[in-house]
Amino acid sequence: MLKQILMEFLRLDGVTAAVVVGRDGFVIEDAVAAEIDTDALGAMASTGMGTSEAMGAELGKGDLNQMLVELQNGPILLSPLSEDELIAIVANDGVNIGRIRYELKKNRDRITAAL
Repeated sequence: MLKQILMEFLRLDGVTAAVVVGRDGFVIEDAVAAEIDTDALGAMASTGMGTSEAMGAELGKGDLNQMLVELQNGPILLSPLSEDELIAIVANDGVNIGRIRYELKKNRDRITAAL
C-alpha cells in the first residue's frame, strides 16, 4: 500500500522520487523514476531534517513543518510524517512545487496509515 501511494507522486510532472525514511536514516519504502541513491538520500534527509529541527528549537521558531532544498537542477521537499518517519520528494527543475505540497498534504494521512 505504501509503495502504491509513493508511486502516485511519480505521476506528477517532474517528480523523480518519493522516499519514506526513518529518523535513523534508513529507507522504509521508495518509488523512483530516475537514477537516485535512495540510501544516501535517506541518510542525508534524516540528518538535514534533524539539523533544521534543532535550529527551529534553538531559535524558538517551533516545530518543522516542511523543508525545501532548492538546487540548480531541482528541489527536494522534506517533511516529517511522525516522530519516527519523514518523506523526501525529489523533483526536476521547473516543477510545480505547490502541486507537490498539495498532494503531500492531501495524502499525509494515507501515508502514515500505511506505515
